[in-house]
Amino acid sequence: MVFVDRSFLEFVVSDQFDSLKAKDKGFSRSALLELSDFVAHKSNIVVMGHRRCGKSTLLFQIMEKFFPNAFYYLNFADERLNDFEAKDFQVLHEIFIKKFGEKKTFFFDEIQGKPGWNKFVNRLYENGCKFFITGSNSELLSKEISTFLTGRHLDFVLFPFSFKEFLGFKGINRTVGSTKEKAVVLKALDEFIAKGGFPEVLVYGNMDVLEKIYEDVINKDILVRYKIKDEKTFKDLALYLVSNSSKDFSYNSLKKQFNLGSSNTVKSFVYYLTNCFLLVELNRFFYSLKRQEMAPKKIYCIDTGMINKMGFKFSEDKGRLFENLVFVELLRRKKNVFYWKDANKKEIDFLIVEKNQPVQAIQVCADLSNEKTNQREIAGLLSALNEFKLKKGQIITYDTEKIEKHENKTIQYIPLWKWLLE
Repeated sequence: MVFVDRSFLEFVVSDQFDSLKAKDKGFSRSALLELSDFVAHKSNIVVMGHRRCGKSTLLFQIMEKFFPNAFYYLNFADERLNDFEAKDFQVLHEIFIKKFGEKKTFFFDEIQGKPGWNKFVNRLYENGCKFFITGSNSELLSKEISTFLTGRHLDFVLFPFSFKEFLGFKGINRTVGSTKEKAVVLKALDEFIAKGGFPEVLVYGNMDVLEKIYEDVINKDILVRYKIKDEKTFKDLALYLVSNSSKDFSYNSLKKQFNLGSSNTVKSFVYYLTNCFLLVELNRFFYSLKRQEMAPKKIYCIDTGMINKMGFKFSEDKGRLFENLVFVELLRRKKNVFYWKDANKKEIDFLIVEKNQPVQAIQVCADLSNEKTNQREIAGLLSALNEFKLKKGQIITYDTEKIEKHENKTIQYIPLWKWLLE
């Protein structure tokens, strides 16, 4: 067993701290405000999210705002710490105290996979210390980190930039008070849908980075970790699902399409893709959990830029990208979301549920110029409103804004840009 040399570890700590002081803290994320209420609590905070969606930068922003010069920090992704073992945590703590004095707040980036990390965190937590933790998905998915922690902890999901953040990053006024300002926002929306919200894409303007992020997720976070033997079939399935974001599927249909041995294999493959935040499944709403589980799912990608870069192109891309964008925003707003269809296959894109009761019905339609399409959207929405005794519903459009009455129900047409800025 190899342990990290104390003097070498001290050098790494110093080196990282110097780099941290010189690091650009980036655009202030909305999550910084959301986490403000929890910073003062004893609870540990686990920041989850897709690779390179900004978790590390968020840590830096928390340090700077709430704990200036009052924290310890280490990024365990540093290749010089590959041999870090459980015994080294005690040495690390001693180095921290020696160099920076005694402090109670720890920021650990990508700590997963280091032996005994959870025991170290739990022991110091019981002694009054607080931890902010992130993790990449290469060995232990950050989504699983919290299962190792005792005591209170907050699991926070960080997404790529929202449209609000995108406008802020671009220096575009979010308040639209003139035709010119609206035109600027609509142009920005088109760019946002095309490029998505991964920070590196916005900073460098190069969508090629999305291919690297995608490949890291597929190869490092899934194929290596789960030791998948049939790599080609898995990659084909992953690319198919990304390309078919916003569409429904069943495990059995995918089993047949990709000639896999069982539906359970497909279910596992989809789980790997969703557990690393690349894709998200959406259930059809039933009051019965068993029927929800058995019904076909819909699949969405975490980022429209990723769809555009990696997915196959289809003629209906614009409408599906709109729908994908709305779904991710609903997740960002912490909504409990389903899709729904009636016995006659009239369907709505999103049904918001609270305490197992539907409270809001939403359709997404980029282009309402086709009257048949418009009537289909209205018919699905009215069916849901009647089924769940709701008085009003929404149709999110590209730039149509009006209110209509149908069968004593109110239908609000709202532009996507305005809805995203609510």
